[in-house]
Amino acid sequence: MNSNIKNIINQAVYNIINNSASDNKIIELNKKHNVKIHFIPKRYRIFGGLLQSMNIQFGNFIEELMKVIISNEKRYKIIDEYSGKKSNNFYISKSNETRIDNYITSCQTTSNTDEQLEVSFKNLQKEIINDINNNKENINNSFKHDIDLLFEDKETNIIYYLEIKYNDDHDTGKFVDINRKFIKTFAYLVNELKTKEIIPILFFFNNKRMKGNIYIPENTNIRRGKQFFEKFLSIKYDDVDSYLQNLSESNEVIEMFDNLYKKVMELK
Repeated sequence: MNSNIKNIINQAVYNIINNSASDNKIIELNKKHNVKIHFIPKRYRIFGGLLQSMNIQFGNFIEELMKVIISNEKRYKIIDEYSGKKSNNFYISKSNETRIDNYITSCQTTSNTDEQLEVSFKNLQKEIINDINNNKENINNSFKHDIDLLFEDKETNIIYYLEIKYNDDHDTGKFVDINRKFIKTFAYLVNELKTKEIIPILFFFNNKRMKGNIYIPENTNIRRGKQFFEKFLSIKYDDVDSYLQNLSESNEVIEMFDNLYKKVMELK
């Protein structure tokens, strides 16, 4: 793993800790918990809130880390116009929007085998593309939408859309929304880029599979940790994983958390 990636990981981790542990953040949480009745002591609730904030920020950091890692591969080109942007303006036809909503409902009410889900999802993609190519209606319903990562394989000209998640551990309601957004973003991108060579991938940084996905086929459009690294990257997943684990147990990081704990425990 090259030093550039190591430096980015180090700086990001230190920034997450320092930003979450700022005096203003601690004062804000102290005021919030002063008026709450709870059986957990206030200082521990504050410390837990700071850890939760760090965990959320770490999920955002994973998106940036994957962008840096992929940009270091000579074979790929990051499409910066859309990647990491939180307010891309996209258009989708009403027929495609309805088509995707109906697909989600169908998946919820039908028990598909893995093979049947692959066929259904592939057919959905074809129908979305055909709609975009043949639909002559004036598409004026626009949406502000974020794109985690978009990159092109310079050898094949295939564009990969990555929806990046740290863990496969979302509650049921959010899980449905993630998959609906994932499919609609594919439709937005096909309409925007006017190409059918877009492969959507739902990427989980951690290897662990928490639940089966009834909307997106596991074998073709979901990649988890090591699986994605082995298929797309020269850098080894185990190297990144080991580096993050070693960093988390380093004397410097442990000291930062110890100091934060002491600061919180000294609150009045």
